[in-house]
Amino acid sequence: MVPGAAAVEINGLRRALSSFDIDRIGPHVTVVPPVNVPEDQVAEVCAAVRSAAAEFPPLALELGPPKSFLPASPVCYLAVKGSDSALTLLATLARRLARGPLGPPASRAVQPFVPHVTLNRNMEPGELALALTVLAGYRAQVVFEDVTLLEYDQTERRWRSLLAVPLRLPATVGRGGVEIELSLSRQLDPVALEWSRREWEQFSVKQYGVRFRADEPLVITARIRGLVVGVAELELRGDTTRLARLMVGAGHRGSGVGRQLLRAVEDEAAERGCFRVRLEALAGSPAESFYRSRGYEVAATLPRWREERDLVVLEKQVVLLRYPSDQASEAYE
Repeated sequence: MVPGAAAVEINGLRRALSSFDIDRIGPHVTVVPPVNVPEDQVAEVCAAVRSAAAEFPPLALELGPPKSFLPASPVCYLAVKGSDSALTLLATLARRLARGPLGPPASRAVQPFVPHVTLNRNMEPGELALALTVLAGYRAQVVFEDVTLLEYDQTERRWRSLLAVPLRLPATVGRGGVEIELSLSRQLDPVALEWSRREWEQFSVKQYGVRFRADEPLVITARIRGLVVGVAELELRGDTTRLARLMVGAGHRGSGVGRQLLRAVEDEAAERGCFRVRLEALAGSPAESFYRSRGYEVAATLPRWREERDLVVLEKQVVLLRYPSDQASEAYE
């Protein structure tokens, strides 16, 4: 996946070229084309990706200028360039990964490996020619530090990250006894995720008793005329709901979106048997003032929690009261 600011910039190009894939997949260099993998082979694929990533260093590459695959297909893409050694490593990585479950099906015609970042995969010839002319000077220097395994979500009709592994050798410790391999990744792979869930559940039941309720993540999204204007991310933790993040778009702040999102969080907490909402905010910030104005009180301070600045833990007791249908449906204390 194209990292950081370069991804934001390239998404701007994709939007300007009316790409329909912006919400389906982020800017990326395809190393292995999409392939169907049986569910019972996902663990094998994750292991293969981790193993391959451990053999390669980060790759410094240049993206641009735009090119096309005409006359074969009306795709507008950014060429991938770099030193001979970097391009050789990228091609070798592609060959290394295209094995076993990730290998191409027998029915797929063999195609040469042309690394690229797709901007729009279906453009009218005239528009494509104009785009190639207007964007001819575009270049972006990027260092790729990860290999990402994507899975297509049929329900949401988009690609989501299943595993992201840094291009680096894993550390091995404990030589002379039991050798332990410590591998770094951006997220847990499905096998490690299932192990973590199972072990944590067993530990939590032992720690808190059989009535322990596993954490439940939820997201509340605010839209105006179909456009996202705010998001609240929360976790149900027993009797407490933790508000992990509440964001409102810059153009809609002060319009009541934040208040409605927060009220929805409190409503959901009370509906699900929680009596407390807890969150963290930067001490002395407008966010702290906002929550205080909504009845939240400081329960603790986290000194030098982020960027050497203090955070405050804010809490509010919530109770859901039901009224007749012709009155307000809920109230909070």
